[in-house]
Amino acid sequence: NLKLPVALAPATFEGTADDEGLVAASVTVVAGAIAAIEPPAARNPRGLRIDCGGCVATLCFSDAHTHAVKTQTVARCRNATGSMTGATLAEDDDRPTWSEDGDVVRRMDFALQCAYHHGSRHVRTHLDGTAIGIPEAIQTKVWAAFDELSAKYARKGLVVQGVANLYLPVYSEEPRQAAAFCDLAKTHGPHVVLGAYVGNVASDPFDTTVAHLDALFEHARRLSMDVDLHIDETNDPQCCALLALIESLKKVRARGYEGRVVLGHCTSLSLVEDPQRVIDGLASLTDVYVVCNPTTNLSLQDRRGSAAPFSVPIAADVARTPRWRGLTLLQELRDAGVPVAAASDNVRDWWFAFGDYDVLAVWALAQAVGHLDTAPSEGSWADIVTTVPARAMGLLHNDSADLVLFPNARRASELFARPHLDRIVLRAGRLQSSSLPDFRDLDDLVASKTPRTDADPSAITRGGNTGNVKPAA
Repeated sequence: NLKLPVALAPATFEGTADDEGLVAASVTVVAGAIAAIEPPAARNPRGLRIDCGGCVATLCFSDAHTHAVKTQTVARCRNATGSMTGATLAEDDDRPTWSEDGDVVRRMDFALQCAYHHGSRHVRTHLDGTAIGIPEAIQTKVWAAFDELSAKYARKGLVVQGVANLYLPVYSEEPRQAAAFCDLAKTHGPHVVLGAYVGNVASDPFDTTVAHLDALFEHARRLSMDVDLHIDETNDPQCCALLALIESLKKVRARGYEGRVVLGHCTSLSLVEDPQRVIDGLASLTDVYVVCNPTTNLSLQDRRGSAAPFSVPIAADVARTPRWRGLTLLQELRDAGVPVAAASDNVRDWWFAFGDYDVLAVWALAQAVGHLDTAPSEGSWADIVTTVPARAMGLLHNDSADLVLFPNARRASELFARPHLDRIVLRAGRLQSSSLPDFRDLDDLVASKTPRTDADPSAITRGGNTGNVKPAA
């Protein structure tokens, strides 16, 4: 006696969805696995039967784009403008603190406790602090934290993946260092993928961007690793690195590369002159996924104080309400057959000051901002936070009874009306016992304000976010 989003019902399911895209269903669990999802009339009378009162249930969430290395830092280092430039400057100032004992691992652990409690079973975090040029002490702390916590949470039923990122041009401009970086990432296990901050390529020759991507994909092919990109995260309608991505990926596919490719953000796709050309190109590729980040990009894009090199400048000292939602073309991409997902992205740091790794809230915001509830229904988009991101992460390969039940939601309108802190999480069919961590647990890490430097915004490289900000003279 459950209500399941129609997007999560098996293809052979014979029930009929209601106007909100929910179907009445019975879920049979055997030995910790989902043995059947059927209409209520088909319930097997044998074994223990639990009447769930018609409450909504989903598969446990898959959060395919987060930044757990820099989470929970906003209290010690605030982004005064809220812009991408302000975030990059704040991150560069705060990064030295990451080398202090316990700083990264405790904040990451806090993040994963939140994700686990709210019902995620897969989390992918970008491993900020591991790039070429960042002090070795910081790189060591980040890798050690990832290795420790991915093992810890695997035992709890939460898979943690990592993305080893470089600023994209580094792959071709510093080939020996890039090769060593990729080789090191490979040693940290099968749940680490290669990534890049592509930056704003509006002023770059197309062939140059293709060459940079070629270099990255050659390492991915050589090492049999998946790829995850920050790409076209800008308000610049002249920026369309996706076209270069399409050309480069077609070439490496022809050479036998079979890895999954995740495209994060893609915000400027909604501003370019001919988005259909890009969408058609992406649809022609295999194993390519677009992940939107509604919280962070609704906050960052079209904001006062936006500046080069990330953005078309917007004056910081003039009253101005944003006109644009900062969301990629979710409906058009999916209509063309491109798998789309939504993720938490930044939580309580300089890029987004709020959030709690609750993917239900991410789903709700993506739905509201993208008008997904009538395209055609709320339940038809449940896969953007469950099965699609799981496929993008290479993790949709079992029928484990990992479920989230919402006892006080029988309809989609009820599901998205409240935070549902009384939700019930099942891992392999067993009741999860957990609690949210207390923010006071991190008080000692944020008690001292991060010393701020008088950095020159014009010195920020277009990749940003990788330790390349220079102090002003």
